[in-house]
Amino acid sequence: MNQPFAKTILWLTENYYPNRGGMAQSCDRIVNGLRDSGLNIGLVHFRSSKNKLRFKYVKNGFYLSFPVDEDSGHSLNLVYNYLCNSSYNFNFSQIVAFGGFLPLLAGPILSQLLDINLISLLRGNDFDVSLFSVKKRDFLFYALENSTKICTVTIDQKDKIEKLLKHKNVYYIPNGIELENWQVHKSELEIANSWLSSHVSDNKRVIGVFGYLKPKKGLEFFINSILRSGLSDKLFLLITGDIYAEMNEKLLQSGIEYQLIPFMDRYELLSWYPVCNAVAIPSFYDGMPNVLLEAAALSLPIIAARVGGMKDMLEDGLQGFLFHPGDEEDCAEALHKFIEADTSYLEQIGRNCNQLVQTKYSVKIEINNYLKLFEH
Repeated sequence: MNQPFAKTILWLTENYYPNRGGMAQSCDRIVNGLRDSGLNIGLVHFRSSKNKLRFKYVKNGFYLSFPVDEDSGHSLNLVYNYLCNSSYNFNFSQIVAFGGFLPLLAGPILSQLLDINLISLLRGNDFDVSLFSVKKRDFLFYALENSTKICTVTIDQKDKIEKLLKHKNVYYIPNGIELENWQVHKSELEIANSWLSSHVSDNKRVIGVFGYLKPKKGLEFFINSILRSGLSDKLFLLITGDIYAEMNEKLLQSGIEYQLIPFMDRYELLSWYPVCNAVAIPSFYDGMPNVLLEAAALSLPIIAARVGGMKDMLEDGLQGFLFHPGDEEDCAEALHKFIEADTSYLEQIGRNCNQLVQTKYSVKIEINNYLKLFEH
């Protein structure tokens, strides 16, 4: 492996294909979009020690799968040795820490040792959770203080970083979506309609709750809000993803009709989104979840907390029904507005969502914004 490299961005991540989940999808989308635009990116994917070290050339860069064991300090020293091997002819122009513990831990050290600028790309939990964690805050702040640029996916994160760290180069770039690839086909619509006719009565509206349902996603809070609203007999919940056994028991006792289906890859969800009359994102705090853009692109109204990307993107009554995070009474009120809305109003809200995504949140716009970030 002695091929000389052109100037290359060294990209550190814990989330990339074949990993599942929103961060992996976003990393894959952004890196491939930048490579297609001509940037060279050498991606180091930190994986569990069960995986083997693997290197391969790809168009405009390389992919390095690097196993990390419980002793992360030892593993990161091995990464440094690998990157400094002169026989590989690496030629790095800057380093990107794409969220997560290991990239933000390694990023500022490698930046100084390799004498290249660090750009930290924060996603959802990277800032929000670490901010109030004694164990995580110091390493997070050290990474951000030693970053030439910081980029967030929400305006709220940008504002907090500027207040807390007084950093002068904080940028906001929201997620994008590949609209041309995110379409419901006739066969998927037929599957959805067949499922609806056999599972949901005509007097009920279906609300979808999609993704990794971690505590911050607010599923229990949302169930409590439905019970507070008195609308249990008018709603059907479609829940995808893994939930705690206690949560399943709570659903059974609630009297709310629901269907729980296992977590699945995003394109498999194209048979399930059309089942819904709306999609709920009741997070206590969040970044910019992919489900937000996916639902909007499919013209679905969104019932959401005013946090993160939902707060940035949606206007109450125009693209959905919003409520204050963690406020059961406010959420119950949003649910009443959703139930009381007639079909034509819901369809108009869905069209507003689709129009918003097309004009402001396409992947083309997202990649162009990142190109500008790396140019300056």
